Amino acid sequence: MNAPYPWLAASWQHLLATRRRPAQALLLAGPCGVGKSALAQAWAQTLLCEAPLPDSAACGSCAACHWFEAGTHPDFHAVTLQEKTTKEGDTRMATAIEVDQAREAVDFVRLSTYRAGHRVVLVNPADALNVASANALLKVLEEPPLNTVFVLVSDQPRRLLPTIRSRCARFDIGLPPVGLAADWLTGQGVDDAMNLLALAGGSPLVAQGWGSTELDERRGVLEGLARPDRLDPVTLGERWKAVSPQTWHNVVYKWLGDLLAVKLQGEVRFNRDFADVLGQLGKQADLAGLLALAKMQAAEGRTLTHPLNRSLQLQAWLIQYRHVFD
Repeated sequence: MNAPYPWLAASWQHLLATRRRPAQALLLAGPCGVGKSALAQAWAQTLLCEAPLPDSAACGSCAACHWFEAGTHPDFHAVTLQEKTTKEGDTRMATAIEVDQAREAVDFVRLSTYRAGHRVVLVNPADALNVASANALLKVLEEPPLNTVFVLVSDQPRRLLPTIRSRCARFDIGLPPVGLAADWLTGQGVDDAMNLLALAGGSPLVAQGWGSTELDERRGVLEGLARPDRLDPVTLGERWKAVSPQTWHNVVYKWLGDLLAVKLQGEVRFNRDFADVLGQLGKQADLAGLLALAKMQAAEGRTLTHPLNRSLQLQAWLIQYRHVFD
């Protein structure tokens, strides 16, 4: 088994070197979109493989590997976000890993292993653990049962309880070299790889995930923001309420980041296709107002799933944005 992605080759070899004595609690940390989840899955399969290759990687052909790939390995347990049905009958992804899920993992590790080898618990995303679920896991992380390995994956490790972080061996996965990431994206059939990679902040899987609909929505939003003097908050608020909150947040947050960079004598990082417009607007913007709006947008990232009046929320934001250039 090779590394899941070419830029993870060195990280993969590092993990393989520890297979005989793996960390009992491993925290894979790093930005979104660099392949941490795939690396964690590959590591779990490798630990459970019963006929590892000479380099210690999983063979992919033993019974344990087949079970793992089918999602039926009895010594593997995944803790992740689950879908929930609301009172209105809508199905949505939960925003936190609940305490019952953590307790199931604790019960799982207290059982004997089925295959007399390792037992692996994968927690992904670990930063979705709430206080109750984190505390439920803490006791077994302090004293893991024999041959038990916990693998935690996190985009935002600072959100984990300090007591959780302190009991894990942390392994950071950084952004890949731009050239390597762009070559991989091109090989995957992605057009305009460099601009998409810039838009994604250097994360190749985020860049790959931008669909044509999202890109069209992004361009529509940015063309509106590019002319604050002609901006009508009421009209645009109604129009843009159809844009998904996550797409809106990602697009606008990076736009504000580029405006701040220009205002502080830096360069456009994310929206290179709007570099000329950003260069002009950044110089005109009021720094205090821009910082306040960026802070407001960062806070919005924690309330994206709340049932707020989207149109009114956008109108209020757009009014504040327009004032930045008064």
